[in-house]
Amino acid sequence: MTDRKVSLSLVRDVEGSFDDARDEDLVFACLRQQAGAQAALWDRYYPIVRRVVCRASGPGREVEDAIQEIFIRLFRKLPGLRDPSSLRAFVISITVRVIKSEQRARWIRRWLGLSPDGETPDCAGDPVDLEAREALARFYAILDRLAPRHRTAFVLRHVEGLELTEVAAALDISLATIKRWLPRIARRVFSQAESDPLLAPYLARGIPVRELEVT
Repeated sequence: MTDRKVSLSLVRDVEGSFDDARDEDLVFACLRQQAGAQAALWDRYYPIVRRVVCRASGPGREVEDAIQEIFIRLFRKLPGLRDPSSLRAFVISITVRVIKSEQRARWIRRWLGLSPDGETPDCAGDPVDLEAREALARFYAILDRLAPRHRTAFVLRHVEGLELTEVAAALDISLATIKRWLPRIARRVFSQAESDPLLAPYLARGIPVRELEVT
């Protein structure tokens, strides 16, 4: 009985040992195939990956499929990560690549007439205020008029709050380019939002559109 208690204690220690681990230590643990390491990486980065996918692609039934694809690619490419401390940027860059592929596929479906807007705009979740859901849908419609990389740049900067250097790295473009892009993109998005009678009150009250979303 004593041995069993010790064994269970050790299991708990191993499972919880990654909670405060640095990203680089987590990467090394994954590469060593240490028990619980991949699950810990998933738990740490799933929330931001899901937010970026939902907000950059718009809500839809394929969100979880995209997240699965992102983590499959992440674990496959992890051995090639030269700087393990840059895990966060690495995760975001892979997320952006998958989003861009999904956006291209969605636009093709729309062009071919297979779907009016290329997506099914309904994330699973608890019932929410209908006005807020409609406002969010209209905001996504504004974003959907942007080129895929412009949309992703806006979301990473103005919704997720990433630094300019992180946005540039995720999109694989220069810092100068992202500095040139973002003011124009933001002006276009916010000017259209301000002209929408449903979105304008949210902007006037200083309520970020992201707060309308249920995650």
